[in-house]
Amino acid sequence: MVLSSKEQIEDLLADILQNSSEEDEEVLHHLLGGLRDKQQGIHRRYINAALHMVGEFKPEESEVRIPITPVIHNTIKVPHGGIIATIADAAMGGLASRSVPEGFNVVTTTINISYIATTTNKELIARGRFVHKGRQTLVMECDIEDETGRKLAIATASFFVIKRRPS
Repeated sequence: MVLSSKEQIEDLLADILQNSSEEDEEVLHHLLGGLRDKQQGIHRRYINAALHMVGEFKPEESEVRIPITPVIHNTIKVPHGGIIATIADAAMGGLASRSVPEGFNVVTTTINISYIATTTNKELIARGRFVHKGRQTLVMECDIEDETGRKLAIATASFFVIKRRPS
């Protein structure tokens, strides 16, 4: 007998819970809570839901935050560099995309990150701003800190303006 997708998920979940550590349960709770938030319309994208990402975008600056949990840890239990790059790209790209005319969007063409420090605190915060606003390209910069103000990284990125694809 072939199991349905829901039955496969139920079996997988039961197996995971049977052999779970406290950290496994924390991660599962975090990820399932994010998926529920996506279903409820709190997040539009799965990556934002999985990371519990929230942002505030003003005309010239942005702020994006994610909690630091085992979901984003590397092997030494600090935020993974790729996650720091992701939050920086979200802060800069989100700001850039809001600055282009209706019917257009942006894609990242380059991103450079200099990592400065690590943290074991509670939150990552990325603050993006413009360096250059052209008709076809935008250049941005971003500081990534924890909630204490400890600077973890600095990033720059370039974005290319494209026509928005039909949905």
